[in-house]
Amino acid sequence: MPLLRVGPDVELYYEDAGSGPPVLLVPGWPLTSESWECQVGALVEAGHRVITYDRRGFGRSTRAWDGYTPAALVDDLHGLITHLDLLDLVLVGFSSGAVEAARYLTVHGPDRARGLVLASPLGGASALGRDLRIAAKWHRVAMLDDVLTRFFSVNGEGALDEATRQHLLSTAAASSARATLAVIDAWSDPTLDLAADVAAAVLPTLVLGGEGDAVAPSHRVNAPTVVIPSGPHGVHITHPQQWNQAVLTFLAG
Repeated sequence: MPLLRVGPDVELYYEDAGSGPPVLLVPGWPLTSESWECQVGALVEAGHRVITYDRRGFGRSTRAWDGYTPAALVDDLHGLITHLDLLDLVLVGFSSGAVEAARYLTVHGPDRARGLVLASPLGGASALGRDLRIAAKWHRVAMLDDVLTRFFSVNGEGALDEATRQHLLSTAAASSARATLAVIDAWSDPTLDLAADVAAAVLPTLVLGGEGDAVAPSHRVNAPTVVIPSGPHGVHITHPQQWNQAVLTFLAG
């Protein structure tokens, strides 16, 4: 099992498949690398090296107590990128992972990157974030169940089969309770500015989302945007073929 030590007591689980131009997939809270199941094979088959990982506290990475600030999470990502010596990299981030990927470019610079894909990006602090913090502290699993219902619904109707939603719920619930709460705080920090981070990177950027996204319905980033009809927030899972094709078209450009 590939693990990368990024601190005295923290190891990140990652997977590295295929060969060719690298693509690193950053999962969104509260999901893990398993949420990219429908993307990895398609990208590898198209001739890309694909890296997925679990952020600290989630999935098969160390269930650390500390280190959930934006700076620490971005440093973990930087540690993985430098360890694998990734160059001409395209970063693909979903939801809060999009904020993480953009912030990485601001903090560590775009020298190793050639592109950025913001998949259903979050817009920063919100009333939803405050509500989630309260629910995560006292009713974590029920809160995760509600969140993943919203992730995969359009106009109140589920857009994902229940077996898959339950699998994703089980992986989210198995992550650290401490991490689940702390990462909400990290990526709802009101000082973060996704649009400013993207502008500062000066890289080709694609914004990709679902038409029926009830979690982050507006994408306030000055970049080409692809909207998938009838897609929810987690549109890469509900509409993987359309989503993958949009990303592959961007990668080829």
